[in-house]
Amino acid sequence: MKHELLVPVGTMESLISAINYGADAVYLGGKKFGARAFASNFSYEELEEATKLCHLYNVKIYITVNTLVYENEIDEVVDYIRYLHKIGVDALIMQDVGLINLTHQMFPNLEIHASTQMHNHSSESLNFLKNLGVKRVVFARELPLDYINNMETDLEKEVFIHGSLCISYSGQCLFSSRILGRSGNRGECAGMCRLPYELYEDDKKIKTDGDYLLSPKDLSSIDNFQKLLDSNIYCFKIEGRMKSPLYVAYTTKIYRMLIDKYERGEELKITKEDMEVLESIFSRGYTGGFLHQDKDLMNFKSPNHLGLKIGDVTKVNNHKIAIKLTHDLKQFSGIRFKNANIGINVNFLYDKLDNLINMGKKGEVVYLDNFINLNSLDEVMLTLPVINLPKEIIKKMPIMMKVTGKIGESLKIKVTDMEEKIELASEVLVEAAKKAPVTKKRIKEALEKVGDTPFEISSLDIAIDDNIFIPIGVINRLRKEALNKLKEIKENKKVKFIEREFKEEKITNEKITGLSVHVRTKEQLLTCQKLNIKNIIVDDPQLMNDDIIYRIPRDNIHHNYDYPRLLVTDYASLDKYQGEYGDYSLNITNHYTLDYLSKYASMLTLSIENDIDNIERIMRNEKNNLNVEVIIYGNIELMIMKYCPLNTIINKDKVCHVCTNGHNYYLKDRNKARYKLINNPLTHSTVIMDCKKIDLIKDIPMFKKMGINNFRLELLEENEKEVKDLIERVKMYE
Repeated sequence: MKHELLVPVGTMESLISAINYGADAVYLGGKKFGARAFASNFSYEELEEATKLCHLYNVKIYITVNTLVYENEIDEVVDYIRYLHKIGVDALIMQDVGLINLTHQMFPNLEIHASTQMHNHSSESLNFLKNLGVKRVVFARELPLDYINNMETDLEKEVFIHGSLCISYSGQCLFSSRILGRSGNRGECAGMCRLPYELYEDDKKIKTDGDYLLSPKDLSSIDNFQKLLDSNIYCFKIEGRMKSPLYVAYTTKIYRMLIDKYERGEELKITKEDMEVLESIFSRGYTGGFLHQDKDLMNFKSPNHLGLKIGDVTKVNNHKIAIKLTHDLKQFSGIRFKNANIGINVNFLYDKLDNLINMGKKGEVVYLDNFINLNSLDEVMLTLPVINLPKEIIKKMPIMMKVTGKIGESLKIKVTDMEEKIELASEVLVEAAKKAPVTKKRIKEALEKVGDTPFEISSLDIAIDDNIFIPIGVINRLRKEALNKLKEIKENKKVKFIEREFKEEKITNEKITGLSVHVRTKEQLLTCQKLNIKNIIVDDPQLMNDDIIYRIPRDNIHHNYDYPRLLVTDYASLDKYQGEYGDYSLNITNHYTLDYLSKYASMLTLSIENDIDNIERIMRNEKNNLNVEVIIYGNIELMIMKYCPLNTIINKDKVCHVCTNGHNYYLKDRNKARYKLINNPLTHSTVIMDCKKIDLIKDIPMFKKMGINNFRLELLEENEKEVKDLIERVKMYE
C-alpha cells in the first residue's frame, strides 16, 4: 500500500521546508482553535496562501481545529470552518465531539480526522468515530504497533512516528489546566511533565537518578520503520509544530528517504552522519516508545534538547575555553556545555595561534572566548548546526507535454501532470515553410523554457508535419499560457462546497436526581452506605456489590463488565455500554457535545475545565432537559499514564509489586505541593491526583437554578468524619 508522510508546519518557512524535502501532507493551525496555541500559526490570508501552495505541489493540507470549544465560541469556530472549507483545505483534525458532529452535518463534503486528543485506543473507539462521520483516526500514542495493525476498520489509520511524546493519555491531561489555568485541551499546555519532581514513599524521599520523573525521551521510528511500512497503517505523522524549519526539513528528508527506499525494495538504512545531524537539531534522547514497546522511555536527567556531543573542554581560564573536537564545528553553530548547562552561539572561533577561523575540524583543538565564566572541564554538545535551507520552494513538478502541428491547422499543445490536463490551440495556423522550416529541435528548445515555473518536463512529444512554419513567439505564448492555466487549476483545486442547516436532535432521558460519591477506600464506602447514599462509585473491583456504580478504567475497555451500573470514562466504553453514566473525562464543554453524547448515556458529567459562566451558557442553550452532573468537591485526576514511575524507579522494571505494598506514594513539585500517585495493578496504569481540592458545594443553589440536579463528591483520603461532614454540607442545600 502507498503511505502518507504527514509533516508539522508552524510557520511559512517550515511549510517551504516540508514541501522541498518531500512531505505528502502537512498539518498546521490558524491563530485559534488549534492544540498548539503558542506556535506562530497562520492568519486567514496565510492559510489561503498555504492551501494554494500545497495543492500546487500535490501536498495535502490538514488544519488543526483540535481543541475543546466553549459554548460562546461555537459561532466563531463554525465561521472559521466554513472559511477553511471554502478555501479548499483537505481535512480538519478535530477533538471536540459536538463540533465534529456539527461540522459533519453542516459541511458533509469536508473530511474530518479524529485527533489523538480523543484517546483513540480500541475497536469500540473506531466504531464511535465512524458513526460520528470521521474518515481517519489518529491513534493514542500508548498503543503498540501490532495492536493497531490488528484492528479491523475501514477508517484510515494514522500514528505518530517521531517527535515529542505526551506521557499522559492525550486529551486526558488536566495538570496544566488545574495548576496554572492553561488547558492542554485548549492548546495551552504548560508542560508540567517537563518540570522537576521528587518521589516520596509516605514521608520518605526516594533517591532518583535525576529530577525529571515525568519527562519522556523523544519518539523515533527510524530503527523500526520497516515494521511500520509493512503494516496497514496509512499515514505516518511527525510531531513538531513548535519546532524549527530545520527540524521539519531534516525529519522529513530522512523519513521520505526511508519510504522511497521501501517502495524501491531497498534496505532501510540512513547514514551515521544523517542521524547525528538529526540529534543535533533536536533530541531529548530517542525511544521507540509504546509504539515499538521500548521500555527505555524516560529521560530523568533533562527535559530539554540534549544535542550531539562534539568534543570536550580540555582547558579553561578566565579568557579562553579550549575544546578538543570529535566532530567538525562551524562558526555560528549553537553549543551547550552539558554539565554547566550553559548554551551559547559560536560567533568567534579561534585556532591555536589565536586566528579567527570559520570551522574547526574533527581532532583539532579550537578556542572560544570565555565570556560565560565557565570554570570547569565539561562535555560540549552541538545544539544548533549551521545548515542553510532554501528560502523558496525549489521542488519541481514533473509534467508531460505533447505538441501537434499539422499544416493548415492550429498548433495544439497538451500538458498534464497525470492529475490535471490542459489543452490549447493557437489562433495562428501552421503553414508550409517558404524558406527556413521550424525544426523539432527548435520547438523543443522553446517548449523546455519552463524557467521559474513550478514545473519540469519529464516527457516531451513533438508530432509535426515536415517542412512547417509557425512563429516561435506563438509556441512560447502557448507554453506560457498552458503552464499558467495548469498552475491556476492546481492551486484552486478543492472539493465542492456544500453547507446544510444543522438540526438539533430531540433527546429524552428518564429524569435522574441525586448525589453521587466516588469512594476510594472501604471506610469511605461503609460511611456512604450508612448514610444511605444511593449512587456510590468505585474503581476498585474488591469494593463492588450490586448496588454500586463501577467506574470503568480508561485503558481497560477490553474486559467485559457485567456489573448492573457503570460509569463510562471514554468514547470506547460509551459506545460499548450504552445507557450508563458518562464521566467528566468525556470532555463536555458545550451543549452540542452534551446532546450528541446523550444518545449514548443516561447522565453525563460536565468537564471540570468549564467555569461557572460556561456551565450557565451550556444549560441556557440545552433544550432537551438532560440529566447533567457537576463535580462540586474533591481531588481530580490530573493525568493518567501507561508509564509507571514506581515500577521504573523503584522496581527497575522487574515483576511489578510496588503498588500493592500498602504504602502511599507522592510526587512533590518545586513549590512543595504533593500529588498522590494511584496505581491500578490490573491495568498497570498510574494516575496523578490533584494537590488542590475543588469545593463548589456552596454553589449548589446556583446550579439548581440552571437546571442541574446531580452533583458528585470525589473522595481521596478523607476519613469517616470528613465524609460525614461533606455530605451534611450538601444536604443543607437539598
